[in-house]
Amino acid sequence: MLSLFIANTPAPAEEPIDRDPGVITLAAALIRAVRRQHDAAFRRRCDQATTTTTAV
Repeated sequence: MLSLFIANTPAPAEEPIDRDPGVITLAAALIRAVRRQHDAAFRRRCDQATTTTTAV
């Protein structure tokens, strides 16, 4: 029974070694970096606004 099952099972499909050319990964990394810098700049502006309003 096992030999009959193995004889009728197809061979595994061959896949390319590198399916991701790196463009998607690079784009995601750049978007993350820009968003993190934007968030940090926003926090700095908020902190600066609170210090200038409390100093007046």
